[in-house]
This record gives sequence, C-alpha cells and structure tokens, in this order.
Amino acid sequence: MPKRELRIVKRIGPAPYLGVCLCCNQQFRVTYGKEFTVEDATRVVQEQFDVHKCEPIDSSQNAVRIVREATENK
Repeated sequence: MPKRELRIVKRIGPAPYLGVCLCCNQQFRVTYGKEFTVEDATRVVQEQFDVHKCEPIDSSQNAVRIVREATENK
C-alpha cells in the first residue's frame, strides 16, 4: 500500500492551490479567487489532508479515474 503522503501538484505563484493524497488520490484545494497568503494556503491544504479518511483505491479504479479526468471538459 502506498504511504499516506500529501503532494502539492499545482501552485499559484509560490502558494499551493491543489494537493493530492498519494495513497487514495483524494484532492485538496484552496478556494480559487480568494486572496490568501502562502502560509494560509499551505495550512488549508494541509488541514484538509490531515482530516480526510484515506481509502486506497485499487489500480483498476485508478485507471478509470485517470481516463475520466483526462477526457473531462474536452
């Protein structure tokens, strides 16, 4: 099982905007359009990650998710 770990995958300047749990692929976002400091954005993403219940998905579910996300809005 992958280690439960947060990875920042998108930033707005130096501030994190989107983080992902490496174990279950759940996403954590900062509300776009609000003004925030780098520290506030980091805290928001980290707090969302800390409280989520990690439910690892199997590889077949992950493949379906990847295809779905790649074809959205096209």
